[in-house]
Amino acid sequence: MAKFKVTPQIEATGYGLSGDIGGLPKTTYYTPDGRVIRTIVNFHTNTAGQVRDANLDKGWLLSRPAVLKLFCKGCDRWHDTTLEVKACVDRQKRFIQGMNRQAERERKTEDKERIAVLEKQIAELRAKVEGNGHGQVLQSEVNEPTQVPRLSRAKRQSGR
Repeated sequence: MAKFKVTPQIEATGYGLSGDIGGLPKTTYYTPDGRVIRTIVNFHTNTAGQVRDANLDKGWLLSRPAVLKLFCKGCDRWHDTTLEVKACVDRQKRFIQGMNRQAERERKTEDKERIAVLEKQIAELRAKVEGNGHGQVLQSEVNEPTQVPRLSRAKRQSGR
């Protein structure tokens, strides 16, 4: 069995580089941290009425960057120094902590409102029970118990 070697020339000019075998044409983009992304062009009209490539608006480049930047997990962007990345991540952590505190305060006020409504309903139920005099709970006129029809043996067996 013969083995084929892909030469650098084929890789540079053919399928090895582009990866296209049909479909929409793809463009090669580069991220500021050096990653290569092959995707279709994503045209959008901005507020000024200009047609722009949204991939370029993400910060992607059409040529390989000469100076690589550091990727920041805090803002999903790129920064020049590690100090900027650390400051951005810290700022994101403080923002998340602030949002968690605010959500906790809102949850507490919602819980207090819900508890007040439940206590009111419990008081009404106690008044109904104590008003009966016999300690028996009265059936509500609105929610009368309903009888669930039972299926015959033939219908149960046919449903299997």
